[in-house]
Amino acid sequence: MKKIRDYPFLIIMVILILGISFINFAKKDTEFSEMENRFLAQKPDLTFENVLDTSFGTQYETYVNEQFPFRNQWIGGKAIAETLLGKQENNGVIKGKNGYLFNKQLNVDKQLKKNVNAIMDFGKNTNTKTYVSIVPNSYDILKDYLPKGTPNIDQEALIEECYKTLNQENSIINIKLNNVLKEHKNEYIYYRTDHHWTTLGAYYGYLQFCKEQGLTPVDINTLTADYVENFYGTYNSKYKGIGMKPDTITYYPMPIEKIVIGNEEKSGLYDLEKTKVRDKYAMFLHGNNPISIIYSKENEQNQGKKLLLLKDSYANSMIPYLTYNYQEIYVVDLRYYNDSIGKLIEDNGIQTTFILYNFDTIMTDNHFYRLSR
Repeated sequence: MKKIRDYPFLIIMVILILGISFINFAKKDTEFSEMENRFLAQKPDLTFENVLDTSFGTQYETYVNEQFPFRNQWIGGKAIAETLLGKQENNGVIKGKNGYLFNKQLNVDKQLKKNVNAIMDFGKNTNTKTYVSIVPNSYDILKDYLPKGTPNIDQEALIEECYKTLNQENSIINIKLNNVLKEHKNEYIYYRTDHHWTTLGAYYGYLQFCKEQGLTPVDINTLTADYVENFYGTYNSKYKGIGMKPDTITYYPMPIEKIVIGNEEKSGLYDLEKTKVRDKYAMFLHGNNPISIIYSKENEQNQGKKLLLLKDSYANSMIPYLTYNYQEIYVVDLRYYNDSIGKLIEDNGIQTTFILYNFDTIMTDNHFYRLSR
């Protein structure tokens, strides 16, 4: 008769399962993953409604997956194994030439059409001049760096379709960025390991905005650059491959009066404490906040000019340049801002609105309905 010791594999599996279960039960849930730069699922509440509509099972499965013991080590190990096997993709991120990582994007989200229509309605009902820029993501501009045959969607064509729709509303002026970014594609205009454009890429976008507005842009060569080294961005957090080269963040201290975030006043545009953590890009404008108001040093061309900038995090590295052209800049992130946009414009006598988003956000974000408040 066989004894338990005759089944070593079974014994090992039972010990592993019990051990992992105990660790999972004993450990405190992780709220934020610095490695992945995102919030993780928390234990869902068990209610009659979520059992009835079967959502509890889905939520609990996500919770278990995201709170699995040694999650970071498993993710890192998987990425290393994928790299050693010669694979160029991991967790939806593709490795290209020259150390660049790219997002894999195969489907067009239905939210895109809703968001473009929401922008049209806003342009129709606002008293401000409204400018719109949709920034292409890196894989659309740096196509030469992608592995051959990468089946990503055609962002350029989709962005052009958005502009055609917005052209139907006379109060909206499109500021197209694809061509100017293509002209500079051999420069450092996108981070290698992150989804944002660099400060240089943002500067080329700023030049296009000034050109459309008839404004005199600040000359980047007259600014004093500071640098943050060893930046590994969001793509790297997902990919976790071997030997990835870090990025460098360039930023320019700007002579502003102050920036007001909520009830707190700050003297500078950058939170340099963020340069000590993983998500170094969050240094720009002290991260993403519901509303920030920037009061610039007065100069000849910005006197009395007020700008409302509706944006995602791509705009954070362009806004410092705009302080030379506007005396007050109202920076609003619709993902976190719950008050009326119309009232904000009316109460503060804002003359110009600039809607600046990268394509991925404008395709997927579900907060554009707040434009009508």
